[in-house]
Amino acid sequence: MNVRAVILLIVIFCGSFHSIDAQVTPRWAQETDEQKEERLSWWTHDRFGMFIHWGIYAMPARHEWVKKNERIPDEKYQEYFDFFNPDLYDPVEWAKKAKEAGMKYVVFTTKHHDGFCMWDSKYTDYKITNTPYGKDVLKPFVDAFRAEGIRVGFYYSLIDWHHPDFTVDRVHPQWTTDAGQLEKLNAGRDMDRYRKYMKDQLTELLTDFGPIDELFMDYSYPGENGKGYQDWDSEGLVRIARQLQPQIIIDNRMDMGHTSWGWDFVTPEQFMPKEWPTVDGKRAYWETCQTFSGSWGYHRDEYSWKSVH
Repeated sequence: MNVRAVILLIVIFCGSFHSIDAQVTPRWAQETDEQKEERLSWWTHDRFGMFIHWGIYAMPARHEWVKKNERIPDEKYQEYFDFFNPDLYDPVEWAKKAKEAGMKYVVFTTKHHDGFCMWDSKYTDYKITNTPYGKDVLKPFVDAFRAEGIRVGFYYSLIDWHHPDFTVDRVHPQWTTDAGQLEKLNAGRDMDRYRKYMKDQLTELLTDFGPIDELFMDYSYPGENGKGYQDWDSEGLVRIARQLQPQIIIDNRMDMGHTSWGWDFVTPEQFMPKEWPTVDGKRAYWETCQTFSGSWGYHRDEYSWKSVH
């Protein structure tokens, strides 16, 4: 069974920023306002980018959250892994079309919430090289877009519904309000091990693919039965990114809003702000990411297409 690769085009607009004074900034994160402005200068200038958002959730064709929305168990969801074969994948063609459309940068979904990895990560077997396709897609993608002069960013999901150490929470497909059942589901799961897994994979992504311009980590939901910066060790993740790729710019979805240094830009999603987004009363760097419909992944029966007006 062959599966055509499905991509979703997202138009991204950017704004500029008056920086916020940090309360306590680690030495490794310290920079002047001028240095930060320079680091983000390409981004505030280019202002037009693209998400390419796809994975094995394209096969059920019912939204990228299909595993959660339909509470699909791992053994059933495995069928999509077993038959995944995007045989028409052509990153060179994609890059040329992006260039023709005027795209200046691109963000690729390396791992979404279902935990499936689109590169040959040495830290998991749940990756594209173990599907019928049998090849890495990320390296050819990076090479093709760089060849067209398009900057490259990586999306990486903090959430992972496949990893055995990721604790079941309120956005997990196995979530239950039965405290006893939840305790059983989480028995033996260890977020320390999961945090190490994320750090290992982030190190891999920021070491093996050359200069990476943007890191889009997604997403936090602190509070009861949720996860926030302490659950992810967001400071540790930011530190890895800053040390491996000092020039990189990072989104604000790791729940680091209590700092001025743990993020670079805010990310209003699926709408255009009527006013300039602010943080602590000051203008923030911002990027609105919008799909052409209500779904980020391929949705066969999509009905929420947006007007061209």
